[in-house]
Amino acid sequence: MANQPIFKYLLLMLDALIVSAAFIISVTLDTYEVTRPILYVNLYVGLLVVTLVVFRINDLYKRHVVFSRYRQLVLVVKSVVIATAVIAMPVAFIRAGFFRHEGKDFFLMYIIVLLMLFFIFRVVPVKPVLQHLARRNIYKSTLLIVGGDETARHAAEALESDETESFNIVGFLDDYRATGAPIYKDYRNLGSLEDLNAIVEQSNVNEILIAIDDAPYERLVRIVDSCLKTGKVVRIYSNFLEIVAKKLNVEFYSAVPVIMLSQQASRGGFRYVKRAVDIGLSTIGLIVLSPLFLMIVLGIKLSSKGPVLFRQDRVGRDGVPFSFIKFRSMHTGSDDTKHKDFVKGFISDSGDRNKKEITSKDDIRIFKITDDPRIFAFGKFIRKTSLDEFPQLYNVLRGEMSLVGPRPCLKYEWECYDEWHKNRLQILPGCTGLWQALGRSSVTFEEMVILDLYYISNMSLWLDFRIVLQTFPVIFLGKGGF
Repeated sequence: MANQPIFKYLLLMLDALIVSAAFIISVTLDTYEVTRPILYVNLYVGLLVVTLVVFRINDLYKRHVVFSRYRQLVLVVKSVVIATAVIAMPVAFIRAGFFRHEGKDFFLMYIIVLLMLFFIFRVVPVKPVLQHLARRNIYKSTLLIVGGDETARHAAEALESDETESFNIVGFLDDYRATGAPIYKDYRNLGSLEDLNAIVEQSNVNEILIAIDDAPYERLVRIVDSCLKTGKVVRIYSNFLEIVAKKLNVEFYSAVPVIMLSQQASRGGFRYVKRAVDIGLSTIGLIVLSPLFLMIVLGIKLSSKGPVLFRQDRVGRDGVPFSFIKFRSMHTGSDDTKHKDFVKGFISDSGDRNKKEITSKDDIRIFKITDDPRIFAFGKFIRKTSLDEFPQLYNVLRGEMSLVGPRPCLKYEWECYDEWHKNRLQILPGCTGLWQALGRSSVTFEEMVILDLYYISNMSLWLDFRIVLQTFPVIFLGKGGF
């Protein structure tokens, strides 16, 4: 939870203390003598880590959940049961004797004690405590709203009337209004985007809310980039990230749905960790999947004459080309003129399409040609299930790709890109990404770019893990593939 409001870190610490206390109490109350101290230490570490991870998965650190006792209680019960089961089930199989004589009573006692402690120390008091701190200005978020139209005014109205009183709005920032011009009640325009850093410093801003709709993508990308460079918590309330809001869980500030943005791409330390994970997992993948590779090779050989692997020049990080590897799914000697024309038209028309309201699925054009005659029967199967992509693990091992990231593009696609489109490849391209896991072929080109830019700004091992998990249905069910 990098670069988050302080109350989330405090909640994380509180949850860790509650889990620790529940574990100690359960061990103390257990009627059996603790004869396996190492096992109990391992149980404690496992329960602590898994519980905190499941709490995050179930949104128990999001503001609108924390301030709703009923919703928080339901999610706490659900999370505690799931987290305990994740640890208890393997223990029951691996340590059957322990589980039968001591374990099952211990886990039952632990769940009861843990739920009681969470109810007493988290569910009941957190909301009034945070409200009290906010009223005394001990915990209050100083917030700058970027924008000055109806969307920004609506956000200000909702935050001002928030029951927790935890927002202190310093004003607005709008390029199209004069400095000092009134925008909503007594709140005025503090300046333009060029004044952002000075305003943030002078007003002690710790959160920035971008509240803009119906603006060109290129301008919004520039605004987001400028806000992220301040190092403050940045959230966005805009149709700019509508595709992300539909696919990922959002957080609510009062009645305003917002999406968290961060700036992970510039952190060199994270890149080294990500690269280490890529090397380890791609090596394991190549070894474990080798029998499947042999079956695919046989299927290709029986279906079409020609080489098994297909090599193609693709554009990678910072526009640098590399040799991209896939299992061949098309007949050899296929003409790609139709695809070139399709892609050029698709990208060049994307700006106009995104300015129009999409009223049905028929209005959405996809970034692939359906019923492509160049693809043979078995090739269609491995493309639909994404099995043709597995040789890219070798590209990952060579450092040309990552397991998760924006997909590399073809050279003639790159030539059609606007400058802001090219920002999607400022990091290593990936075998899978948000587009593949969440939208696949049902999103427009510019929505694909937005998903990639969102990933770049928010990439973390946690987000990578979520993307990989959501990619599995695409692979095994062929969801969204062609």
